[in-house]
Amino acid sequence: MSSDTSVLRSAASTQIAIKSVCAIMPGYGAVGEEFGRLVPTAEIVEGIRPGRDKDLPGSFVEDKLGIASVATTHATAAAARAAVDSGLDWDAAAAAIPKPAGNADLWAMLTRAMDIALTRHERASGTGAARATSIAGHLHFAANGDNPTAFAILECRRNAGCHKPGLPGEYMISGCAGLFFALRHAEFLLRHTEARHDPDAYVLITAASDLLPFAHTRGRAPEGHRADLNSWLFQTIFGEGVGAMVVGHADVGQESVGQAGVGRAGVGHAGGDQPGGHWRVEDTGWETVADDWRVSFRSDGGPRMVIRARDVSATFRSSVPDAAREGLRQLGLKEADDLHRLCIHESNPFLVAAAAKDLEAPSGLVHSLSAEVGTLGGVSVFSLLEEAIHTNQPASHARDGIVCALIGETGDAVVAGHLALRHIPHQVSR
Repeated sequence: MSSDTSVLRSAASTQIAIKSVCAIMPGYGAVGEEFGRLVPTAEIVEGIRPGRDKDLPGSFVEDKLGIASVATTHATAAAARAAVDSGLDWDAAAAAIPKPAGNADLWAMLTRAMDIALTRHERASGTGAARATSIAGHLHFAANGDNPTAFAILECRRNAGCHKPGLPGEYMISGCAGLFFALRHAEFLLRHTEARHDPDAYVLITAASDLLPFAHTRGRAPEGHRADLNSWLFQTIFGEGVGAMVVGHADVGQESVGQAGVGRAGVGHAGGDQPGGHWRVEDTGWETVADDWRVSFRSDGGPRMVIRARDVSATFRSSVPDAAREGLRQLGLKEADDLHRLCIHESNPFLVAAAAKDLEAPSGLVHSLSAEVGTLGGVSVFSLLEEAIHTNQPASHARDGIVCALIGETGDAVVAGHLALRHIPHQVSR
């Protein structure tokens, strides 16, 4: 990767580990079906009616980017349908279409994801009594935020049974690569606070992609925006979802538990325990690869998001494969096929496939679900890691490495980097 800034690194000496992960997308899998549906991108394009002399075909997004549908909560889908049915353009719809103050479906998903991630960790480690007492921090990141969401996150934690009086929820505004910064802060909490004396201490990391504030932009585009791909692409490719992750000390072993298959229903599937052991953070590193934005917020008329589509593609292609190679190097590997999984941030299926080809990754090594759920922002890495952890088969000959290559908006700029993980099997019986 090329950059004017030095790489920021958190090395293996940190000795923290990812204990469990859960991701839930509305309409996807056994858990997600309760909270929404997968909305075809053709339906969204037809509502926006983009084009110059004539409307673009509904299949445009699937044909060009490979995204056939996007995960959408009931709340967002209802507001979007009202905007389309009104016939109003975005500015008028933003003012006229009633929307709830917050996305209750998203908050319910977040509570569920927290509970599933904590339950998996407890089953593997035998620390059930420590859910509320050993939590050392709660870090939440998202690309946008508001007061209802900030307070709802604390209520989600209480509902998930991990409320600790006086423990704040720390909210970071960061996009698709936000996990880098959350892990760095989790490391600090586990190593430099009282948590260092508690072998059961953990930090809860959560993330969310909430599109309710922008639901009106699935309605008819204003005349001045219909021909501008950058103005209307966001709402056709981004999906909603939540993620929860338990991070703890890497030197505490876990009981081996039964392996449960994942498949399509396994992401966010409450019934599936994860394999024994945990995933130690061997290395993380990231750098600024563009000192300007690729996805940004606009408030003229009604709130909306804009994308520099060509720049997104160019920055992804020039940065993500190199980030993956550095992750491999930090695990002492030369080839991607020595990994258990290579997790590539899902901007869209075609970009993921291009990066996998560049890295000569064998078929099956790179998991992808963005064709069905859309791009999920910071939640993407949770969905990929959940699948990776659950498909790992504990065995002496098993590949024990995972590399995540991530890229995303942070601080009105773009960062890219890697997360290198190694599986640590059962060490200590409880």
